[in-house]
Amino acid sequence: MTEVPAQCSVVIPTYNAAHLIGDQLDALHGQVGAPTFEVVVADNGSTDDLGAVLDSWRDRLPTLRRVDASRGRGVSVARNVGIEQAESDVILICDADDRVSPGWVAAMTAGLKEHPLVSGPVETTLLSGPSAGWVPIEERTTGLFETWEGRTYGVGGNLGLRREVWAAVGGFDEDYPAGAEEIDFAWRAADLGYTFTYVEEALLHYRIRTDLRGVLRQQYNSGRGTATLYATFRPADVVPKSFLRRVHHELLLLRRFPWRGDANDRRMWLTRMAFEAGKLVQARRQGSPAP
Repeated sequence: MTEVPAQCSVVIPTYNAAHLIGDQLDALHGQVGAPTFEVVVADNGSTDDLGAVLDSWRDRLPTLRRVDASRGRGVSVARNVGIEQAESDVILICDADDRVSPGWVAAMTAGLKEHPLVSGPVETTLLSGPSAGWVPIEERTTGLFETWEGRTYGVGGNLGLRREVWAAVGGFDEDYPAGAEEIDFAWRAADLGYTFTYVEEALLHYRIRTDLRGVLRQQYNSGRGTATLYATFRPADVVPKSFLRRVHHELLLLRRFPWRGDANDRRMWLTRMAFEAGKLVQARRQGSPAP
């Protein structure tokens, strides 16, 4: 019997996620109303038993394959390699530690028939539990994420694009700090006339790290990414603080430590400080003002 070509490719950038990826593969196995699709796990150099886990899923996901994306470290490398080796020109991207909703593939591919870039809502409570309250992300988003100058973007773990867009933009910048590379991609795409469309039905269940150290590292990198974005694009609506205003701002944050709050209040304060620290460190490295 002749195999039916994949009508879209689901790319999963992965690094040491053997203990989590089964949840995402289960979600893809349970897709409803989806066109024929392949699953491309772009392995960024995992040292765990990812291969054995993937082997256990091949009967249920016969189009599942693993590609070597270890030529460099980072999610952007894995995304780029996965897209390069995808069979289809219709690309959907999700992460190994999240879970897409049952109609995700159908909704994303339908959106890409009319639009070059699509993304959907993000929900944070199902997989994250109490840690969903530690970071400044809505429990369920109702639109695209927004950055400076009113520009919008889709989060990297809930992203659909046509190959032609990825090629025209030049792929994901592999030198960007994790957490800002999808914003950089969206800005460069917008400069070429490609903008995101919101697909309400393409719901993603997003997993926020449950260990405080992981959350702080994530927020620190997000701060680094924010500073890198500012240094790259210098948006006109952002006025960087002078040195004295910056010191005043940071002192205010320090004074707002929630002495009378509970443990979650203190965790939220720490995540904010980690974000600010990331911005300051990256701005100093680049020799540019911190936004």
